[in-house]
Amino acid sequence: MMGSRRWISVLALAILFVSISSGILVSGDSKNGTFTFTMYGYTVTGDLTNAIITHEGAVQMQMSIDQTIPTTMGTVHITGNGIWSGQTNFASFNGSIENVKGTIQACLLGACQNADFTGDGSWSGTLAWSRISGSQGSGTFQGTLNPTGTGRTPANPVSVSGNWAAAFTI
Repeated sequence: MMGSRRWISVLALAILFVSISSGILVSGDSKNGTFTFTMYGYTVTGDLTNAIITHEGAVQMQMSIDQTIPTTMGTVHITGNGIWSGQTNFASFNGSIENVKGTIQACLLGACQNADFTGDGSWSGTLAWSRISGSQGSGTFQGTLNPTGTGRTPANPVSVSGNWAAAFTI
């Protein structure tokens, strides 16, 4: 039979492993929220980090995408980042999405192709505050992704729109 100290140590390590692997305990994680949109029938989810509102009402968030989407023929890996900036009157938001840059790698039937993209757009939403949750924002966004690679990419810009939600530091 295990000693009580050893049993507690094993249990503590198991809890730590489960917490880390489930994303509950991540030291220094600055994730504030998420955004989602649908492209060609697949849902793409990204992170919003460092969501800050200044006392003057200026707003800024950093966006990032790092998602692999399984398809029936292979996988599509999307990475990218950009800046969401704007203004709030502490009830609603309006802003722009700028400096979006990323890469899509499609590996279908064993062959992989890369395509780069740039993008921009706009976002809006509402801001609410509660004693428990703090400052919470949510809303919609729309934008355009412009392929810049030389592979088999769409020749025209791709319009995207979706939803976002984030917790803000004021």
